[in-house]
Amino acid sequence: MASTTKEKSPPPPAAGAQEKVEEVKDEKKPAAAAPAKEEVEPETEESQEDVIDMETFQQIMDMDEEDEDGEEGEEKHAFSKGIVWGYFEQAENTFVEIEDALEREDLQKLSALGHFLKGSSAALGIIRVQASCEKMQHYGNCRDEEAGVDLKPAEALDRIKDLLTACKKDYEVAKNWMKKLYEEDD
Repeated sequence: MASTTKEKSPPPPAAGAQEKVEEVKDEKKPAAAAPAKEEVEPETEESQEDVIDMETFQQIMDMDEEDEDGEEGEEKHAFSKGIVWGYFEQAENTFVEIEDALEREDLQKLSALGHFLKGSSAALGIIRVQASCEKMQHYGNCRDEEAGVDLKPAEALDRIKDLLTACKKDYEVAKNWMKKLYEEDD
């Protein structure tokens, strides 16, 4: 199983990008303005660090350096924002395909979809979604790689159903964090 930790030191941040990432990362929950929101935010704040590999995501943000020298009126992080928004669309479409494959009990398709979303999640550093998709890929092959055992098809499908719920929650944490990051740039 591939490791998500990297031994290389992170690249130097793009001008202003590291500060923006740190502001969003370190932001505290708002004062008692919306009680319902406060109930959700602590879980989000506690888990976002585990959901996103900042070193990998920073590498995507560093690609924006070249955009900053562009024409006036261009969005500050247009390149990385385009990649991130493309990922959102791709992930949400893939979740629909996964649900469809679950209904059809198509383990081979579930494995392929897990593999597909694993790669795009890894590229952005969305490590919890990546890890869930890697498990889904193996479960689709009726295999639990962590335990080193084969699974019966019904057991594999049950595990994928449970995994999909957790995967979607982790995706939402990452999506909300990234939307907040880019919203501040507008």
